[in-house]
Amino acid sequence: MPSDRRRRLGSSWPLILVAFALGCGITAAVAWFPRRFLNYWLITPSSGEHAQGYAVVTAGKPLEGVDKNISGLTYSEATGTLFAVTNRPERVIELDLCGRVLRNLPAAFGADLEAISHVTGDLFVIASENGNVIWGARSDRQTADVRPLTSHTLSVSFNGDENKGIEGLSWDHRGGRLFLANEKNPLQIVEVKGFDRLMLGKPGSLAFSIWRQHPSLGSLAGDVSSISFNERWGSMTVLSHESRRVFRFDPGRDPVLILHLERGRHGLRDRVDQPEGLAFGPDGSVFIVAEPNLFYRFEPNRNPADQVPPAATRHHCIGGPEGV
Repeated sequence: MPSDRRRRLGSSWPLILVAFALGCGITAAVAWFPRRFLNYWLITPSSGEHAQGYAVVTAGKPLEGVDKNISGLTYSEATGTLFAVTNRPERVIELDLCGRVLRNLPAAFGADLEAISHVTGDLFVIASENGNVIWGARSDRQTADVRPLTSHTLSVSFNGDENKGIEGLSWDHRGGRLFLANEKNPLQIVEVKGFDRLMLGKPGSLAFSIWRQHPSLGSLAGDVSSISFNERWGSMTVLSHESRRVFRFDPGRDPVLILHLERGRHGLRDRVDQPEGLAFGPDGSVFIVAEPNLFYRFEPNRNPADQVPPAATRHHCIGGPEGV
């Protein structure tokens, strides 16, 4: 090769490398853009009920007597309180709506408790990510420790990853359905009918189906750390740890962003680093627990014309907002 041609080709290498880098960057941006575009624009509330928004009234309140590994959250209409679980040690924690710990009960279940959902009265379902096992349990005012109801359990196989199993449970009181959420790989929500009879030792059969989730659930959320079927809306709500967001999924409609758990949003002074449990109160308030032992409460910004059922009046915490 002539020396002058070699010199010209040699001098072109920096330009070739720059072009290659730009090409890689454009390719990465093309892959990155759709998810971010959906996250920030297509699902931004714009009108009607979706636009009412939420404001934090309790932020990052440490749960007394709970050191770490808080997970799962559910509201019990029977007691008007919240229930969560912890692992290592395995416990069931009862909270009031202001984040005060009422009871801290030992739980005689398998390791790695991840989720809890209220069914009716003193009846609950509890899930362990270790083996993807679900039990029925009772907890009333006299309960000293929480134990499985019977030997009847439900085990679901999503994948072979022991640390990416069941992360969310939610009971549909009206439809008598149990929803199970797999964290990721695959990110999936399964609907189960008949478990309420099985866990009580009654004869019956189970019916499984994949919940008709929105095709963008995986790209929007990245993972699932908790779910709550909101019967008032008839919608599935999903809490994502990776995206630090709460999404609402309505049948046949685009997903709606309810909460964005970043600093500066909804009045938050700090972002919520590891949200693990989600529940709704009777007045529409949203409750979240986060690792290691933190409690958050968000109230909807209501318009004067909003009609709130008498049984769903706001629960005011003595002393006003905390941690905001």
